[in-house]
Amino acid sequence: MAGLRRSLPLALALMGGAAAVTVAFGPAHGLAQDMVGCQIVDGLLSCVPGVSPQPQAQIKALRSQIATDLQLEGTVQQQIDGLQQMVLSGQAREGQLLQASLTADALAGVSPSAFHWYRLAPGSKQWVLIQGATGPTYALQTSDVGGQVMLVVAQPTPSGSKRQATPAVGPIKAAGAP
Repeated sequence: MAGLRRSLPLALALMGGAAAVTVAFGPAHGLAQDMVGCQIVDGLLSCVPGVSPQPQAQIKALRSQIATDLQLEGTVQQQIDGLQQMVLSGQAREGQLLQASLTADALAGVSPSAFHWYRLAPGSKQWVLIQGATGPTYALQTSDVGGQVMLVVAQPTPSGSKRQATPAVGPIKAAGAP
């Protein structure tokens, strides 16, 4: 413990006394900084790109990433009454046909106009409706290559509509690609 009492003020002095230090104790080591990707270099706390020396800043960055992902995925994931399962089958290759298979109660009554196909271009964060693609089948096009495709079924309800999506298929390969 005497070594810790001497080391902690030294670490605080090296960091200018302003930053909080998180330490870990274990049988294999006496004092260890618990900031993965950060170290003290020439008396300054240095972190690899993408890692912040302030835990709150790191938490904020991670929460922002999670919120963006949830927004992309969660906006279409609702449960349609009577629709138990929706699966896409087929090869993720240009020119191939994707087929939706549904397991639904008779009350679900999914009409062909309820099927909406969406494309996510490479590097994009926004799904785009594929114009003219309706019904339970879709022939993959050149514009789908490198991206992903998913199917959303939308059913009208008294309060608006409910939507349910398949997992994304892709990346879509070009017709001649191995």
